[in-house]
Amino acid sequence: MQSKKIVVLEDDATFRKLITSEINKVETFECIGAFSKIQELMQAVPNLFPDLFWLDISLPDGLSINYIAKLKEMFPNSLCLICSMHNDDDKVFTAIKSGADGYLLKNSSFEVMMNSIDELFQGGSPMSPFIARKVINYMKTGNQYDSLKDQLTKREYEILANLAQGFQYKEVAHQLSVSLETVKKHVQNIYKKLHVQNRTEAIIKFNKK
Repeated sequence: MQSKKIVVLEDDATFRKLITSEINKVETFECIGAFSKIQELMQAVPNLFPDLFWLDISLPDGLSINYIAKLKEMFPNSLCLICSMHNDDDKVFTAIKSGADGYLLKNSSFEVMMNSIDELFQGGSPMSPFIARKVINYMKTGNQYDSLKDQLTKREYEILANLAQGFQYKEVAHQLSVSLETVKKHVQNIYKKLHVQNRTEAIIKFNKK
């Protein structure tokens, strides 16, 4: 039986070495590459043809979840498994919506991690219990935002909603009890996520939601 080829993206050198070793202990798995930065992975991966990407989220040169769609485009049949310390809603749901096939927390045992890889190859979508509960609660409480809310964090949506009502940055900052610089930073993130150039274009998109 041919081994499943796995690529690891993890900036913690100790953990990267450990997880690579654990993968190679499994007869049907083979780690064919281990990287500490996203750009290193993106440069090497066209020649690797992995069956699975093992991805940490926060790397020195960015967030891997911003590259999942690209990896899926390059390798439509490859799987993506997130293994991260991050358990906040924004990163969890961004990862899932970007195409992650599973989500593990780093406090999982190595046995659970290896079983999760196997589960992925068997057609499952493994998640740490805490992440699974978060997803279930999201669905149960009816927090399914419309398409615009799906693209923005709760705070970004609140800021855009205030701007759409005609409030200025200083007024928004006062209403939300945050600094003016925080509002400006969120606005820049809103522009990037909505692919707009200015406040007017962002408000137009908001009003079309």
